[in-house]
Amino acid sequence: MAKRKTKTKVPEEIKHFWRLLDMPLDAHWRELNTVRNRAADFTVEALMFSLRGGPETLACKDTLNRLAQLSEQQLIEVMERLQKFKPEIAPAWSREQLNVLVAVRRKIIHE
Repeated sequence: MAKRKTKTKVPEEIKHFWRLLDMPLDAHWRELNTVRNRAADFTVEALMFSLRGGPETLACKDTLNRLAQLSEQQLIEVMERLQKFKPEIAPAWSREQLNVLVAVRRKIIHE
């Protein structure tokens, strides 16, 4: 009596690794260093820099594009940082101003 070969399910991580082996090195590097569902750190920093100008900067296209890329967790972190601005850098944002930020983000991600 011959033994039947049982197909084992290959884990997704292994399949992902196999796909990476078929990629050129630069594409491989991008794939490994891309964080999913989050804005890149430099995008967050550029957003923070622009938000030093206050809620008026929410009218700028670049600011809106960066804001739309944030994950929910990143949005919370940005809001916390806005409340901690030092006076010599920029005025700290008030609760009302943060509410405007959240409303604007909600609007742009649902368009």
